[in-house]
Amino acid sequence: MCSLGRLGVEMVRHSARSSRGKRALSIEPTLGWTYLSREALARAKAQMDEESMGVRDEIGFLTIHQRYADRFFPGTSVLHTRARYALFVPWLFEDLAGMTGPAAQRALRERERQLAGRLREMGESQVIGGRVFPKPSSQPPSTVYWNALAVWGILRPRLNERTVSRGQAHRLLRTAGATTDDDGQPLLSFDPPFVPLPERPENWQGGDITLRLTAEEAEFLRERLVQLRRNGGNELSLLARLIKTETEAPAEMWADETQAVAGPDQAALMRAQQAASLAGVGRAVYDALLERVVEVDDKREIANRHRDHLAAIITTHGRLAAKLDISALEADIGALPPKLLAVVTATRDWIASRSGNPTALFDVYAAAEARKGPRARLAPTPNGRARRLEWSSDEHGLASPLHYRWEQVSTLLNDLAEAA
Repeated sequence: MCSLGRLGVEMVRHSARSSRGKRALSIEPTLGWTYLSREALARAKAQMDEESMGVRDEIGFLTIHQRYADRFFPGTSVLHTRARYALFVPWLFEDLAGMTGPAAQRALRERERQLAGRLREMGESQVIGGRVFPKPSSQPPSTVYWNALAVWGILRPRLNERTVSRGQAHRLLRTAGATTDDDGQPLLSFDPPFVPLPERPENWQGGDITLRLTAEEAEFLRERLVQLRRNGGNELSLLARLIKTETEAPAEMWADETQAVAGPDQAALMRAQQAASLAGVGRAVYDALLERVVEVDDKREIANRHRDHLAAIITTHGRLAAKLDISALEADIGALPPKLLAVVTATRDWIASRSGNPTALFDVYAAAEARKGPRARLAPTPNGRARRLEWSSDEHGLASPLHYRWEQVSTLLNDLAEAA
């Protein structure tokens, strides 16, 4: 996963990625575009997932979420809303062919802002930027869908297989078909950044527009999505297998219909469900431990809300969680960070013991949270106490299992199935 992200206010909740290499035509970042390394991208993506899920990932369970989601559903994001954005974005870029640098950036931001307003006027839901209109969105469609365009084969890779950045896409669109550069020097021939796209709707430049795909647009996307391979292998991804059914999304990720098409991913899908349940229990353990620290160590009165929820989530998810084969999980998604591995192992064994009292898990959870430094809440330090004072048991959401972006995948499947 390699693409570009323009950080700025985007890191208020979410972020993006990048990497670069040299080629015959030197394409350098222009003022106003920030390029992130793969490592920075990974950190940004982690923040995107955790905050979009309405939680802070104190212990690190979202590592499991991201890896399984990327394996099953390549190119997807928790920020995805509707499938037609995968066409809106390249259409907008092609409309701005000839513009580069800050001028292109400003024009794109304005076009995305206008698009949000037009979709909102049509009563569409899940409009990116709809809630903040007439202000521009801090996570516009071109940010949200850029990685998907690359992974799904709509955005062509560079000669070195790196992902073309947004700034570079503007440059390539400006030079596509040209025989000389700005200095009159001969240009090597480069393909435009996007593959040939479906025709724009007649009302693309103005008038009524919706998020519903046309049959031609759905077929274009389907042709690309059914070819998606599982990360790091030649097997078709679960997303590709689901797209091939040309039906609406199953009611849940673990439904019989999903298992029926999972093929070689059946066992991994079962483990992902077990890991999702274990993470839900683990999050509840953390919240229960935090309530206890506030009550016992800080000597403040606090409700039993999260401790009661721990007992409830063990009842509903403990049986599945206790069955997790951690070695097989790591074979599915790679080795877990040592402290997360310790948490997962200790949590599974604790669930199997039917103890019910999470205090035995305190040390391993506190060690895992220590990666957050002064933001760690379980720490017996002044910073830890200050962070606990900021935490409200009543306002903090109840722990739930991992979802692996199933809501976004379901919307994608339904959009394709319901195309006009």
